[in-house]
Amino acid sequence: MFAKYLLMAFALAIIPLLIVMLSCFPPHLHESRNIAMAIEFNDHSAAAWIALSKDWFKDVGINVSKLITFRTGLELAAAMARGDIPIAWACLGPIIVLKSKGVPIKVLSMAHLHGYAIVARPHIRMAKDLNGKVVATPGPGSPCWLLLKIVEEQYNLSLNIKKIPPYEALNMLLSRQVDAAAIPEHYVSLAESQGMKVLIRSQNIWPKMPGSVIAVREEFLRSHPDIVKNIIKITLKSINYINSEFNESVSIVASKLGIPRDVMYKSMKNLNYTWSIDIEEVQRYIDLLAKYGAIDKSFSANEILDLTLLNEILEMKEDE
Repeated sequence: MFAKYLLMAFALAIIPLLIVMLSCFPPHLHESRNIAMAIEFNDHSAAAWIALSKDWFKDVGINVSKLITFRTGLELAAAMARGDIPIAWACLGPIIVLKSKGVPIKVLSMAHLHGYAIVARPHIRMAKDLNGKVVATPGPGSPCWLLLKIVEEQYNLSLNIKKIPPYEALNMLLSRQVDAAAIPEHYVSLAESQGMKVLIRSQNIWPKMPGSVIAVREEFLRSHPDIVKNIIKITLKSINYINSEFNESVSIVASKLGIPRDVMYKSMKNLNYTWSIDIEEVQRYIDLLAKYGAIDKSFSANEILDLTLLNEILEMKEDE
């Protein structure tokens, strides 16, 4: 009888200890979460490509069970609007358009700045030479469309704008079906490698133009803040890796996209990979999309931004 009580006492003592010990282990040692993600098929999503290549999501217990790649941010945004994808790396413009239509979505972190340009056939030497020309660009709300509208206004141009996805716009430019194209990297560098002329980059027009962001549907953020926080952490880790190990990062992304390494090197040099969000620049983006008619009216940047988790992560890093 005494032995029985001794065994029970031991069990009562050891079980709480085991619970505490298990809770101290990283989640991935005893739990894996399946998640669907979306990214654009270009080097704007370099942070995601790096993380996937290095298995960094798996290291924190996130199993990317479904990875969907899109050729344009507008296509990706449409998938998020339907609820097909809870979290994505996408250009800011299409995410703003979603928010303006009432889709419950938040921007959590930046992924890069810039990565957009107007490229023309070789005989077009300057931006003013675009007047009256046929220019291809993705649809309203895309960053390339926005860049083109800004240039059209600043240079007092009259353009024949054709709404065409970047990969088709590149082919039409190379086959002389259009005179110029406003497209994202890596398509810009591919066009340049084929003899096309870069007329204007986003850096020339808008020194701090926001590029891609991490965007999440609000219900997923409420239900799985731990997963979302880990995704932000991994994104910051990837961005740091890109900036410190640029050459290897170029090789990884070039391999993922099937692009010559020298072209990818030049392309990625034209982006500023950063997680830092400038609220004033996001507000400017929203205001410009309203001005040019991509959204019905402007709204406060605070309605789309949720920097709570990002700030928590950055504060933790400062304390380390």
